Amino acid sequence: MYQEPLFPEWQPGPRADELEKLTDLRAFDELGRLAERYRNSRAFGKLLDFIIHFSDVSPYNAALLHLQKPQAAMVRSAVEWSALGRSVNAEARPALLLYPGGPLRFVFDVSETSGPPLAKEPREKANTAELLQNTIERAARLGVTVSGPLFGPEPAGRLRRAREGASFEIRLDEESDAARYATLVYELARLFLGHLGGCEGCSWENRPPHDDISGRFEAGAVAAIVCGRANIATEAGGFVLGYLRNFGETPEVSLDRILASAGRIERMGRR
Repeated sequence: MYQEPLFPEWQPGPRADELEKLTDLRAFDELGRLAERYRNSRAFGKLLDFIIHFSDVSPYNAALLHLQKPQAAMVRSAVEWSALGRSVNAEARPALLLYPGGPLRFVFDVSETSGPPLAKEPREKANTAELLQNTIERAARLGVTVSGPLFGPEPAGRLRRAREGASFEIRLDEESDAARYATLVYELARLFLGHLGGCEGCSWENRPPHDDISGRFEAGAVAAIVCGRANIATEAGGFVLGYLRNFGETPEVSLDRILASAGRIERMGRR
């Protein structure tokens, strides 16, 4: 006999060992576990690729997923897999994702399910003009004005504390929406990472980078994540890739702040 589940939205709760693992995942930079694991350049590069690939979850949750299932290709909840005509295998172990103000979410990789093949869905192309406009409008609400041309004299500046009115100013001079958005993401990353310091009423901290390379790497990693997930080219991401290819370890950075800043900027571009 087969009986439909009485509670179709129910998903199995975590075992004691999984709750212990979740506690470790939440520690992040405070305990240094995540930071140390990804100090290796090759490991950090794989993490970036993974986060960019899993653009349907937040950057923070994508990093949590990589810690638990680094070989994952596509994850869904048991209910979502059922809706796609696939069932979760009995021996499958869920990965735990976190949602602000909500319950934990348990997801399974496609390799842990059985059923008919899935149709390959084309990756939706980002509406760059909409991303740019939404981000500019939401930056203004935070006291950050975006305009042009660049500040002078040479070297031309893009981000500085405002002399009047807004808290900070960002200047753009690129011709295409894609290039303007990539630059805006990088400058907002510097701001939210705290590289220029905080201000009265600001929602970011005063957190100067360890040195110039660390600052460029942190902001570049944010840009690589946000622009990569939107399929938009970024020179800042190229700097990070070049660094990872030429050095065995990353500079001193906070992965926690990189992920939080990337998620924040990504949300600013949504409708």
